[in-house]
Amino acid sequence: MSENFYVNTVGAVPAGKLLEAVSLGVTLAEESKAAGSTRASVGTIMTGNNAGSVVFQQFFQSLNDFANVMDAFSTSDTYGKIMGTGLTVTMRNIAKFCDVPFDAPANPQRKYVVLTRGKSHISQPELMELMAEASPMFAETGAQTFRFARIMTGNNAGDFLLGVTYPSMSEIEATYDAIASNPVAAKIYNALDVNLRTIIKVQSTAM
Repeated sequence: MSENFYVNTVGAVPAGKLLEAVSLGVTLAEESKAAGSTRASVGTIMTGNNAGSVVFQQFFQSLNDFANVMDAFSTSDTYGKIMGTGLTVTMRNIAKFCDVPFDAPANPQRKYVVLTRGKSHISQPELMELMAEASPMFAETGAQTFRFARIMTGNNAGDFLLGVTYPSMSEIEATYDAIASNPVAAKIYNALDVNLRTIIKVQSTAM
């Protein structure tokens, strides 16, 4: 089943309730999968303004599937319990994938996600060409998946979002060492005003 849409929901939660919220998020990811998402994960944000928050990532074939999941959540005991931890949703964005070729391993180990968001000075096809040129470097340094999307909703609608997964922090370090001297990466930075980069630790995924 194809993944055409990505939904990222961030929730601030009291520090003393973080483990409880993540544990409930594991169950909620399973409920999301059962109600229509192709995959769903719960994680914690390690960097940036939302450090310490819970993040729920969902992948959908269609927006109708997203609507079905949200309908299911409206009557979910688990959803009620996670909101009862004091969690406050601070962001929910929908993005549409505009993927580029990437040589991913057969069984990707998605332990960490690096999300990079930015506003482009060039057209979407031109930016996608640059991303396609850059993707082999990410594969060589250990990235597991490389997904490119355009945000449809919220304050950053129209911005582009690159999500790259890694098996450990070591591969993230190797990637950014390589980016520093990569000419294609330099072209991308010239074309893109980056306004967010955050690292997520994935706690559990419902496949």
